[in-house]
Amino acid sequence: MKLFVIPGHGAGDPGACGHGYDEAERVRALAKRIKHFGGDSVILADFSRNYYEDNGISYLDLAGDTQIVELHMDSGPSSARGGHVIIQAGIGGADKYDKALAKAVAKIFPGRAATLVERDDLANPARAANRGYGYRLVENGFISN
Repeated sequence: MKLFVIPGHGAGDPGACGHGYDEAERVRALAKRIKHFGGDSVILADFSRNYYEDNGISYLDLAGDTQIVELHMDSGPSSARGGHVIIQAGIGGADKYDKALAKAVAKIFPGRAATLVERDDLANPARAANRGYGYRLVENGFISN
């Protein structure tokens, strides 16, 4: 199995900003750390792209056992805490990767009641589901605090 890591935003879109940082830069730094620890099992997406804006997931050609993780950060009031994993609603629920990732994210970024959320209103989870890829969007804490 390979892990394809997409750092969110980029290509001119900074994402959320806070405390002198922007989301696009922070999730790219996190993606590099994941690659460092995961080695050859991790494939980094093209950092110069914004996979949401350019519909990039719809054109991926990945092996069937490749899992996709898209990295983001939330923004909110200074009291907001926690991280969570978002998966596409209506495709059979969370798999073992979703559950393990949600548990790890909750441990690193505590404070959120729902750490695994199914949604049907986001483009990239739907695009990945249409292609048959295992996909999860991970909100890694709040850049605003």
